[in-house]
Formats: sequence, structure tokens, C-alpha cells
Amino acid sequence: MSQHILFNPKIQLILADVDETIADIYRLANSEMILELNKLLEEKRVLFLVSGGGLQSIRERITDLLKPELRHRVIIAHCSGAEVWGFQRNGNLNDKPYYGIYDECLTNSQKEEWRKIMNDTIRTFHLKTFHTQPKTEFIALTKGDTLAVMLADRGPQITLEFVNSFHLSIAQKEILEKELNITIPLFHDAYDLRIPVLEYLKKKYQEAHLPIEPKLGGTCALDSIIGGVDKTKAIQFILNHNSVLQNLDIDKNNISEADEIEIWGDKFGQKKGGPDFQMCLAVSPKVRTIDFRKENVDEIPKGYNIQLWNGEKELHNGLLEYLQSR
Repeated sequence: MSQHILFNPKIQLILADVDETIADIYRLANSEMILELNKLLEEKRVLFLVSGGGLQSIRERITDLLKPELRHRVIIAHCSGAEVWGFQRNGNLNDKPYYGIYDECLTNSQKEEWRKIMNDTIRTFHLKTFHTQPKTEFIALTKGDTLAVMLADRGPQITLEFVNSFHLSIAQKEILEKELNITIPLFHDAYDLRIPVLEYLKKKYQEAHLPIEPKLGGTCALDSIIGGVDKTKAIQFILNHNSVLQNLDIDKNNISEADEIEIWGDKFGQKKGGPDFQMCLAVSPKVRTIDFRKENVDEIPKGYNIQLWNGEKELHNGLLEYLQSR
């Protein structure tokens, strides 16, 4: 095996995915990871968390565990970049986001209509909703029921997680097609219930003239997000506002070179959307990106400095291995 990727001591700004990169899905970041993140912040580096997840979940699982006096060097773009939040010097969350488009894009009546459509979709597809929880616990609780989904209403994003039905067997597919009177097409070598649900939501949002887009997220999520929201825009907004960078104790000149920024994630392959790739589009293509998932190199976008982690472990365990190696 080639030599492990070495830590770059010049890094000033880190753009990082959250789920399966820093912490397992719906689980607290482990104590060793928090220790390493505190070290990075103590070295006056800035951690910019960019996630499809919600603000409260990210705080509970990661930032609330960090030292309060270091949190002002952390910034959170949640719900795929719909809002960006920072922290005060005392560790408390700011009173309002640096950036947000939820209230700007939707009236209260539109927000209500959005949720009516989601409830209608749940009824139409006979979905059984559960609160978010670690996948292993959900599978055990639901006994693998293909119509059981996790529902998370995060305000500017509503997510359905099809843990038991994003990779159906032919028998499961045929049962669901008969019960729901739908067709579940083959999608990237898998029968995925998300596809007909996505198409249904797309039609309903268009009919209601709502600026909402359903998109595949993570490995099994179906996110409904405000049109035009993406991680790239949220990152670029922050990088172009000197006052925000000053609050983070960072000088824009200190992140002018490609090797002063680094990206961490686990979904860059384009086969199913590669949501972490949006972080790459916000900065120079020369910025080093480390992919901690064992992805197919042929599915990684060309022309970017995306490197597959080659340690013994992967995902959040791989990132920890990387940080502890320095």
C-alpha cells in the first residue's frame, strides 16, 4: 500500500462534511474525535461544517462537545447550505445566522402547503414515519419494513430516510409495486423506492408553484430543499465576507493559497449525486480534498485534487486515523 496521506500543517480552513465523515449518522462524535477537533481549533484553524443535516443535530453531536472558548472558530452550514450559523466568543450560538434564505424564499402559507404535500405523500405511499435514530437501531425497530422511513422536518429542509428500501430485492420491489400501484425502476443498479416518491413530490411541488426541489441525499435520504440552495453558495458567501472571517480569527490572505484550505468528506462519486463535491466547487480545484469512503475512482470528478484515503479504516474512523497520524 502507498504511504498514507500526510497532514498538511499549512491548513487554515477546513471544509468538512458531518455524517459518516466526523461522526456516524445520528450518533455523537466519539471522544477521540472531539479531542482532535479541539486541537485543530487551539491551533487557530477554522472548522466549517457543511451538511445536509439539521443545526440542532450537529450541535448536539459535535459542537456542544467542543470547548466553549474554541467554538467561535466553528461555522455550520446546515440543511445543504440553507442557513449558515456561527458562535460567539463565549461559545453560545449567534442570535441569527450569517446567511439564510428560508424566510426570504417562502411565505408562511407556502411553508404550510409544503408540509401538507409531504403529509399527502406519506399517505399516498403508505409510509410509516419514525423519528431519526442510528440506522442499526431503526432496522431492528422496524424489522426491515420497506415502508418504514425516518422523517426529519428541519425547517428549511424536510428529509425522508429510506433505510430499508433504497436497495430493494426483486421480491420486495414486486410486492411494493402491487400494493402501491407504482413502478420502481432500476436506478444505478438498484431498485430504489425513493425514485417514484421523488417524482411524485416533484410533480406536487410544481403544481403548487412551490420553489422546493426533491433531491437524493446521503446513501438513503430523500431531501426536499428550497430551490437554488446548495453547499457551494453558502461557502462562497462566507469566503467573500471579511467581517465573518474576522469573527473566525482568520485573515482572507491566509486562505489565498490552495494548500491553506482542505476538504473532508465521503461522497464525491457522481453515481448518486456526490453531494460533498459541492464543497470543491466553492474553492480552487487545486485544494486538496480527502474522500474517506472507499469510492470507485472512475466516479470521482476529474480536474480536482480529490484523493481517496488509503489508511486501514474509512469514514469517520478513517478521518480519526488521519488526524491521529500527525
